[in-house]
Amino acid sequence: MATSLTPQHLAEVLPGAWGLGATSQLFWLDGRHGEPRFTFRVAGMSSLRLTETIEFANLDGRPRILAGKTRWVRDEFVWRGSGADALVTRRWSAAGVDETGSILVMRNRRTRAFANGIDILVREGAELGELRTIVASTAAELGLSPEDFASLTWIRRND
Repeated sequence: MATSLTPQHLAEVLPGAWGLGATSQLFWLDGRHGEPRFTFRVAGMSSLRLTETIEFANLDGRPRILAGKTRWVRDEFVWRGSGADALVTRRWSAAGVDETGSILVMRNRRTRAFANGIDILVREGAELGELRTIVASTAAELGLSPEDFASLTWIRRND
């Protein structure tokens, strides 16, 4: 049974580092943004606020970091970059989290910098086995329709 994804529950589940297990986002599939790692930290609870860092390798292999602040606004998160990325925004929601807190389904909403799409994040260090099989068997609980599942490209291989 799916757990309600309240800001309080997300504040417990999100902190830590996550890798990309599957995606429908061309940004991650185009070969220019490799090996993404998402890191969340709680920055405040009155209205849930997070610091969010996305690290990945550029096409030339050099590391790139997108750092920003994320806040909970009407059932979704709004991320705003910092520094050189201060004008970049991203809107996303947590569609589902597995019962162990090791798999997160993230729905991205279209902004100027990001397209609609789905990311399946896997907590760093989680020992899951075959991710695609796990997600397929719990798709409804994770907030995925059959069409959503079919749109995914699987990044994470068997452990």
